[in-house]
Amino acid sequence: MPKNLEIKIKLANRVKFLNRITKLKAQKIYSSEQVDVYFQNEKGRLKVRDSNGEKSVIFYSRVEDGRERWSKFHFIKVESPKEWVSFFKLFMKPLVTVKKHRTLFHYKNTRIHLDKIKGLGNFIELETKVNSSLKKAREEVEFLCKDLGLSKNDQILNSYSDLLIAKKVKSKK
Repeated sequence: MPKNLEIKIKLANRVKFLNRITKLKAQKIYSSEQVDVYFQNEKGRLKVRDSNGEKSVIFYSRVEDGRERWSKFHFIKVESPKEWVSFFKLFMKPLVTVKKHRTLFHYKNTRIHLDKIKGLGNFIELETKVNSSLKKAREEVEFLCKDLGLSKNDQILNSYSDLLIAKKVKSKK
């Protein structure tokens, strides 16, 4: 399975980071609405993504307790995400649906996501794919954090799905 290093930070000012990403000369890939339906799975995270940019089933596993978020992932492109959601519902419980507006940029081995998550706000995510070594992936993330003015101390270690589930639980109290 491919592996990547991720960092996620909540943003107060999305436009400021859009300008910084533009100065970095990262290539804009797309801007789209995405809906991710997460399913209960004991071996990792399973989601079905439906968007105008990408329709896929994605599985990933990640250690959620460290300061670095290394993920192993696998995805398959699909024609009909709704059919996959219906299929998975036959034997798995849906956990949460994450709705977002995502603008995707690409810089070297890194996908830069500017996300607006319904119910959570604005975030930036860096996902650096490990091509040759963990060290090189870490160096690329550190360079981007410095160049974009991001502090790794501000990173959020939870997934959007976990943040939405926690918010839902908190609102019921």
